[in-house]
Amino acid sequence: MTDPRVFIIRHGETEWSLNGRHTGTSDIPLTANGEKRIRATGRALVGSDRLIVPKNLAHIYVSPRKRAQRTCELLGLGCKGPPPWEQHGDIAAPNAGGDTVGIGEEVQTGTQAKIEITEAVREWDYGDYEGITSKEIKQRREKSGEHPWDIWREGCPGGE
Repeated sequence: MTDPRVFIIRHGETEWSLNGRHTGTSDIPLTANGEKRIRATGRALVGSDRLIVPKNLAHIYVSPRKRAQRTCELLGLGCKGPPPWEQHGDIAAPNAGGDTVGIGEEVQTGTQAKIEITEAVREWDYGDYEGITSKEIKQRREKSGEHPWDIWREGCPGGE
């Protein structure tokens, strides 16, 4: 029996992550480069001889955000059956063994894990700071006479 493990995989690159804009509730898609890098991550991490062995996965939790769902589609886990969302594009990605595996494909080395969409793993709600950079937040706070922003101390107005 294998030891229990938890893997947390963040979504791939988006336009907003490229320029430092805080992204929580906005449903920003992956860039083409983000998709390419997720496929490469899947090839490096997923396979019978890799860190993530699909047949050993028990459950997969995915954010309701399309960027997270697309990331799951592209990792090459070989999930059985269709995903619990409308697919966001071509889902096949070559795994470490060269086979093409994706969500909904019958692949012998794939996973039987249930995929569940849950808010419990969604991103932070940046509220009024959604879509702006930390530098812009700092400037706003300085103009209004507030002390420097610390997300862990002040949270986000209108968010968490």
